[in-house]
Amino acid sequence: MGSLFSDIRTAVRQSEAYAPVRRWRLERLTRRPGVYPDWRVLLSGHEKDWAAARESADGKRILIATSLGLHFTANTVDTLMAAALTLRGAKVDIGYCDGLPACQVIEHTLAPSLPRIAKEGPGPDFCGACTSAADRVSSPLGLNVRKFSDVLNDSDRAEAKAFGERWQGHRSTEHDDPRVMHAYAGALRFFGKGDLGDSGLEAQIFSRYLSAAWLSDAAARRLIDAYQYDVIVAHHGIYVPQGQFAEAARDTDTRLVTWHPAYRRGRLIYQHGDTYHRAMIDEPESVWNQRALSAAETAELDAYLASRETGAQDWITFQRRDPESLQSTYAALDLDPAKDTYLLAANVVWDARLNYAQSAYGHMIEWAIDTVSWFAKHPDRQLVVRCHPGEVMNSPRASDRLDDALRAAFPQMPANVRLVSPENDINTYSIAQLSKGALIFNTKLGMELSARGMPVVVAGDAWIRGKGFGRDAYDRESYFRLLESPGTFDPLTESEIEAARRYVYHFYFRRCIPLKALDGSAGWPLTQLHADAYRLAKPGVDRNMDAICEGILAGAPFETIDDENARDRAGETT
Repeated sequence: MGSLFSDIRTAVRQSEAYAPVRRWRLERLTRRPGVYPDWRVLLSGHEKDWAAARESADGKRILIATSLGLHFTANTVDTLMAAALTLRGAKVDIGYCDGLPACQVIEHTLAPSLPRIAKEGPGPDFCGACTSAADRVSSPLGLNVRKFSDVLNDSDRAEAKAFGERWQGHRSTEHDDPRVMHAYAGALRFFGKGDLGDSGLEAQIFSRYLSAAWLSDAAARRLIDAYQYDVIVAHHGIYVPQGQFAEAARDTDTRLVTWHPAYRRGRLIYQHGDTYHRAMIDEPESVWNQRALSAAETAELDAYLASRETGAQDWITFQRRDPESLQSTYAALDLDPAKDTYLLAANVVWDARLNYAQSAYGHMIEWAIDTVSWFAKHPDRQLVVRCHPGEVMNSPRASDRLDDALRAAFPQMPANVRLVSPENDINTYSIAQLSKGALIFNTKLGMELSARGMPVVVAGDAWIRGKGFGRDAYDRESYFRLLESPGTFDPLTESEIEAARRYVYHFYFRRCIPLKALDGSAGWPLTQLHADAYRLAKPGVDRNMDAICEGILAGAPFETIDDENARDRAGETT
């Protein structure tokens, strides 16, 4: 009966008759207090000061390519940084899309129906609310807003449509044309899939992402040419349309800065030149392994690593249950305590599905199948496959799930393998505590387990690759050699643990930058601003805000300057 009711409800919500209600609900959501910063209120009492700052701003020309009016976090952070940079003399413009054939805003779980998106795109259901939200949040600042339609015409749209039709049969993250690569990643994200299939709907929607990538690329290049920007700031730096601004900046020798909300509350990650997903893999050792941690830093790190088990200090966490005892975990998973156990910690299949040259495998599912097959031939060892809880907790919800793929590959799961579904609320750290070693693709968990002394085999593009404390596989053969080698899962040496701890501290404490203007204690949406955000954005008030602005304006490193004074603002405890 429940399933029937759900089917009826879905059918109603996807009907044409429901469309006005759908649009009304979305518009109402965008007007809910706290969803966006209200700069009319935040600037109250500072109007003359702000007007003078705008009038006198004649420094570096910055385009903040927010692009998406319905991206709540991007609009909150980008308008804050627009104010902060203007207060430091920069000439700041904000860039917004005002209608694309597809974009990062839409997802299969939010779409009214896939046929409707394939036929009409986001226009009828999303674009109106998106553009009106962008106007409301940005207009009180009085800064120049550059819209894609300012530099695009009907001829462009026709050429973009032809581009989409030409490449809609492409099925790989690899391509010489970055527009195709970003469009494919965007389509995978829309569907929550690791690969696109051959259905007509998937081809039509991918074609829309290709067209959108063409238009976004053209808009980015024309805006850069028209206004001669010194710096482009783009959240994520991948997908559609932000990926095209990143590519256009690199191709025109315009300095690029990308950013992303950090896992830690009240903190952001800013990165020069590329998305941090890729850039941090290649960080030189001199950046993070220069000195031993102080006693205070060691205590901070230990406290934070302990908090990761519950997510107490994080904005983003996937732990739904506190860790349990070894005995309880062995019993819950029906494991034999007399046998060595190993943890396969998976990622969400579709997440950041771009090509990385250093991966031993091109696809996480292939790696997981190989791993289960290897353990099936080694019954003296046990494997726990922890499917990522984000497959069901993230938006978009995963369509391609690792547990489904493994069950299809192994109708009879090997007796020494336990498959933990993403719905299972067992704490991942409970599994880790009984494991002799871990196998990862690119999860951040690899950093933490290494810092605790656990040997971690790296098969994907994880940040611990090449850092000297992971066990790196470079191809399928070297991965199997690592599994076979008796020394692979020896505990890390003291020097390896020290290096791992320095790297974890570097990432979570230096690269994740706290800002006083961000209300880290806020619930939903993720990022909200303090009532005195305008004052906190001014030069000299928050050294970390100064550091981020100096990074954007002058290329300085993006690192935390003042952790202690920001901690209370971010809602953290030690």
